[in-house]
Amino acid sequence: MSKNKISQYKRAINKFRYGLVLQSIRNLLTKIGIVITPYYWIKENISYTAIPEIKGSISEYSVEFLEEKDMRVLSENARGYSEAEFMTRLRDGNLCLGLKHNDEVVTFMWIFLKRCDFMPVNIPLKRNEVYVSDMYTMEPYRGKNLAVYLRYRSYPIIKEMGRDTIFSVTEYFNTSAMKYKKKLNPTNLNLVLYIKLFNKFKWSYIIKTY
Repeated sequence: MSKNKISQYKRAINKFRYGLVLQSIRNLLTKIGIVITPYYWIKENISYTAIPEIKGSISEYSVEFLEEKDMRVLSENARGYSEAEFMTRLRDGNLCLGLKHNDEVVTFMWIFLKRCDFMPVNIPLKRNEVYVSDMYTMEPYRGKNLAVYLRYRSYPIIKEMGRDTIFSVTEYFNTSAMKYKKKLNPTNLNLVLYIKLFNKFKWSYIIKTY
């Protein structure tokens, strides 16, 4: 079996392992112009203080803001993202926070300071607010609870910026994101269904308010 086929096989197995099958089907529909996105609009607990346990030694990991020189490596390893998109985000004043292991980026997330860039929401942010998104853990490091750990480490950093309100989105079908978010004790504000057909018709319905 070729390396490419092995890689495709591993990705397929990981989709089942991390509960991303429905998310993958939704992504395929998006490619033909049918966007069906149920999601939770969330307020995260910036005062969360319980140190998450990870597999391995915490002392081997460091947290730092990533720069333009890091964007190529991120885009080459994180499927679904482009270097150009990452560079645009940085130049627009957004921040990329990374968790490194032996100087290698293993998990990263984005902190938006000006507006929420999630298409169904896309609202400006107040001076005390941030929107955090696109938490991504490189495949060899998944299953170690590193996403939870990086999010936990991000809270005091965001506080130091003078921001005390953190919003995020969890797509309903993204079960892996839902699992790590629950560990951080967030507050679900709304469950929303967003539908867009062929980039012409758009609907947004609040299914439930918590």
